[in-house]
Amino acid sequence: MKKWTLSLLAAGLLTAPATQAQELPDASPRQKLEQDVGLTAFTVNYSRPGKKERAIFGGLVPFGEIWRTGANKATTISFDTPVIFQGEEIPAGRYSLFTKPGEETWTVIFNKDTDLWGTGDYDPEKDVARLEVKTQSVESTENLTIGFDKLRTQGAHFFIKWERTGVFIPLEVPTMRTAMRNIEEALAEAEEAKKWRVYRNAAGFYHNNELDPEKALDYMKQSLERNEESWYSHWLHAEILASMDSYDDAVNAARQAMEIGKTQAEEDDGSFPYAKRIEEGIRRWKEKS
Repeated sequence: MKKWTLSLLAAGLLTAPATQAQELPDASPRQKLEQDVGLTAFTVNYSRPGKKERAIFGGLVPFGEIWRTGANKATTISFDTPVIFQGEEIPAGRYSLFTKPGEETWTVIFNKDTDLWGTGDYDPEKDVARLEVKTQSVESTENLTIGFDKLRTQGAHFFIKWERTGVFIPLEVPTMRTAMRNIEEALAEAEEAKKWRVYRNAAGFYHNNELDPEKALDYMKQSLERNEESWYSHWLHAEILASMDSYDDAVNAARQAMEIGKTQAEEDDGSFPYAKRIEEGIRRWKEKS
């Protein structure tokens, strides 16, 4: 009996009880995409079916019908601030992303129900936005690809591409409004001994984004009133002054940055790597004064 049982096992006619679930590859692999645009965090979860020599749009994906925008469970997108997609503001949240492809235009749909498998229970009453987006020709894409392009501080393009078709949706995020709120909160919460750095960060944000230069200068002055020992603070002060065409004052501030930077470098037994940059700034601003 023992030899007979062993023979059956060897032939695969008897199997041992399964001890764990099978793990098999998905024909349409899942992808989780995370992307920051400015101060807004986006997350997209979707499956990526392959073309596999099939006709996709107008074939596998019929024109004029609601599509889950992927395979398996419906694609979802989430963002933690309000976002303006192609001129329409959508509140922060998590949404299913459905589409209705057409030959020249797609309807892109944001829907509140995020637990759908396919389109069987799709309810248009739960739509929060429907965008009409023109298609564009793109390089051949084997797998469905969703992502972000043309990233800027205040916006980007959100795209869906497959086969030789793409749709690109411009979006805007409230980076400036969020940043200004963060500045006010940071100033209110910071310890007095550390507040100079918060003021300097605020000044740098205003300056680097070419916002109100007077506000940038005010923040910078308040930083220097609390701490004058940072060479970088004086250099940022110089750059702000130069942006306001106050070149003589910019030169003086840059010279202070140079003096402090070199002194600190000597104390640390090292060279001052920003010396050439500051010297160039002084030379350029002296020519304009």
